[in-house]
Amino acid sequence: MVGAAKRFADRSDVVFVVNGSGSGRAAVSEAAEGLDNIVLVGLQPKERLAEVLATGDIHTVLLRRGLARSSVPSKMYSILAAGRPCLASVDDGTEVARTLATADAGCSVPPEDLDAFCAALEPLLDDESRRRRMGENGRRFVESWASPAAVAASYEALFDELVGRS
Repeated sequence: MVGAAKRFADRSDVVFVVNGSGSGRAAVSEAAEGLDNIVLVGLQPKERLAEVLATGDIHTVLLRRGLARSSVPSKMYSILAAGRPCLASVDDGTEVARTLATADAGCSVPPEDLDAFCAALEPLLDDESRRRRMGENGRRFVESWASPAAVAASYEALFDELVGRS
């Protein structure tokens, strides 16, 4: 994120906000020293999650190489539910990359590849209608697949199928 902030430092319309207080915060803070377009905010209480998600125009899921093969950060679903596009830095072929592509709710690039990340970010920054479309697509996807109602319907269909086989 700091590398992207450096690349887009000349754009007055772009501000990177990093939420959290994880173990890497000190390193991020040090690397961001002197940058006016990156803001570090501590971990926010869950009561403010909707506000945090509504604030950003584009959200990110950033995972080191190999991590997305065994996990899907829950924040991806929160981002999509908030109607915001997601730019993910994850391994190709992982659930995160497949979900964003299937839902047309964002895009993914290889992890730890600053050039690819910035190349994917710039067109999103410059195309508000694309961001809006991707956000709407993500919201629809979550409502139809990952919402409590959609999950309950899937379980009901599974139970009906299992009972029918007895």
